[in-house]
Amino acid sequence: MKIAMRLVPALVLSLLALTQAQPAGELFVYGLSGPMGLLVDSEGNLWIVDSGMGGDRQLDVVNPETGEPITAPFGMSSRVIRVAPDGSQEVVATLPSLSMGMEVSGGSRLAILDGRVYATSGIWMAPFGGDPEPLMGTVVRIEPDGQVTEVASTYAFELAHNPDPNIVDSHPYGIAAGPDGMLYVADAGGNSVLRVDPNSGEVSLVAVLDGIPGPLPNPNRGGAMEADSVPTGVTVDAQGNAFVGLLPGFPFVPGSSKVVMISPSGEVSDFATDLTLTTDVQRGPDGSLYAVQIGVFTEEGPVPDSGRVVRLSDDGSAIEVLSGLSFPTAIAFTADGDAFVTVNGAGGPGGAVMRYAGLAAE
Repeated sequence: MKIAMRLVPALVLSLLALTQAQPAGELFVYGLSGPMGLLVDSEGNLWIVDSGMGGDRQLDVVNPETGEPITAPFGMSSRVIRVAPDGSQEVVATLPSLSMGMEVSGGSRLAILDGRVYATSGIWMAPFGGDPEPLMGTVVRIEPDGQVTEVASTYAFELAHNPDPNIVDSHPYGIAAGPDGMLYVADAGGNSVLRVDPNSGEVSLVAVLDGIPGPLPNPNRGGAMEADSVPTGVTVDAQGNAFVGLLPGFPFVPGSSKVVMISPSGEVSDFATDLTLTTDVQRGPDGSLYAVQIGVFTEEGPVPDSGRVVRLSDDGSAIEVLSGLSFPTAIAFTADGDAFVTVNGAGGPGGAVMRYAGLAAE
């Protein structure tokens, strides 16, 4: 996993600084620890999954960036939270959370299929050694009573097949329900998109996302001058085409991110290019695709309040609709076109969800 969030300092940053031409945001939920994913159900409830803060156990793993051995706090502190339209909250379930310095990996994204809620959970890499901890590198189902059931292990698939033939690394991140009754998962560690049968747990490959040309040799890719593609958000249209946001890894070159379209037969083509650090792609009720960009990174590090949301036209061109956001990671829409956007989602305290009325209204 090479997501840029692991390089963002866990600081409590300002929530947002919007221009007057943009819709005013309303603080809807606060007190989150690295909010990663959002979902609005048919009853208008907002579901949130955050990364958590590790826990009391200590795991001997390796730093995903340096390869150096580290001791990482681990525990069940990642939360799935349901927020009613009136703002009342309930912690529905908890998931494992692994804190590796500036990177915290817990629950990532949520999807609903046939009325049941699914989530992507955790990271696991071969360099960690041994078998994964329970629910790490998996797709899970959140049962009505709050129990968490493992549906499929993306790490087991990665270990057996390693479709992107580099480091064995699985970080199931984006997840979406397809019209075929399958779940589509963007594996940010495996640089692949997977199809998961929610009934049998069978995992199959949809497509591998090639590396992105970059200015530095990548030791995880045999020294090639390219960054990992790092697929993040995914959404699937009625024809079965998957739209996937890519967040190319270090050194996070501005303009190197894009959204690709994967056909039902697995053909990959560029849909929108010249983006920066895309973390989510979702379709609004107006029929448009919206892409979340976590921010801009320079040689000095992350630029505060440089995150934004863009609307993607049919020709792939991007129109900015929100800017000045503090490390946004995800977006979700109500049926009326109101948008929920996570901020300060890079890990650590200070995470929140903003609401923007009518952003994607028809």
